[in-house]
Amino acid sequence: MKNHGTLLSVLAAGICGILLATGCSSTTERKWLTFFFDGVPPQNSGASAVAVAPDVVETNRFVRQTNKLVAATPAPVSNASIHPPFNDQKCWECHEAGMGQGLKLQPPQLCWNCHKDFLANMKVKHQPVENGECKSCHDPHQSDNKKLLLKTGNELCLTCHDDPLAGAKFKHQAVESGDCLDCHAPHATNFKGLLQKSVKETCLDCHVDIIGKKKDLHQPVGDGDCLACHKPHASANKHLVTKNGAALCWDCHDNFLEKAKFTHDVVENCTSCHNPHASVENKLLVKNITALCEDCHDEKDLKTVKAHGDISTKSCVECHDPHVGQDKNLLKPTVKKSGVANGNPP
Repeated sequence: MKNHGTLLSVLAAGICGILLATGCSSTTERKWLTFFFDGVPPQNSGASAVAVAPDVVETNRFVRQTNKLVAATPAPVSNASIHPPFNDQKCWECHEAGMGQGLKLQPPQLCWNCHKDFLANMKVKHQPVENGECKSCHDPHQSDNKKLLLKTGNELCLTCHDDPLAGAKFKHQAVESGDCLDCHAPHATNFKGLLQKSVKETCLDCHVDIIGKKKDLHQPVGDGDCLACHKPHASANKHLVTKNGAALCWDCHDNFLEKAKFTHDVVENCTSCHNPHASVENKLLVKNITALCEDCHDEKDLKTVKAHGDISTKSCVECHDPHVGQDKNLLKPTVKKSGVANGNPP
């Protein structure tokens, strides 16, 4: 190691001696440098060549020449998304005079000098936008992503928001395979949850078949309150419902099971008879009442009962309560009292 150091010293002294003897023109200097070292940049030549001061320092955005800071030409970006003022080297449109880092105004007011104020007259505003934290999502100069975004798609949203699908058993397909912006506005909107449209319109973009031309609508569906029953992103329950079975229905309907002496076998599963959204039948029934009862009760067995002699002309619910009752056959009190159940005329 000591011999190597001595050798380098001798070489350095020799180079200095030669340079002093031959002069310090740039051509001579480069000739000797290229003899001893690799990677020496080519010498500028011709009348248009620009001499660069030895203290030039290049960065990704600026070049400092002696005491003057000059905007550099933006580096090429794949799928280039370049902010026009930066691309045109008009740094002073945003920055204070003298090319300093200071801004003329703070965002978002600075942004409104060129961009439309998309927060004005909006009821619901994305917090970082309202706080002027534009750079939490956008690069002010250039980006590999469209709209100068720091990251693409849902990855950007998950920088601040917890992943709504994490650990979920059932996931909304639109969320799992789509983009948050399919439903949400990134800056501001007039709808809760930063939705681009109302809840009803948002859901019907994909689930238009739920209502169709059906005449009887479940009130929450008619009101567009889909979130009264469903989670929008993910759930522990099938169909993204907030609760399972009849427990969900009891959120709005009285629980008629609590004081019932006898209950219909299927009553715990409301959707076995009722459509939760809409139906062409009254009471949101999934089919005509007679056909619905015959799904479980065989017609030939029903006709063996004396009181069912004219069963084809009547609806089952004229005599029976479809949910609960104080009679084991769920006969309505007025029917039981009249004796019709025993075959007596009404």
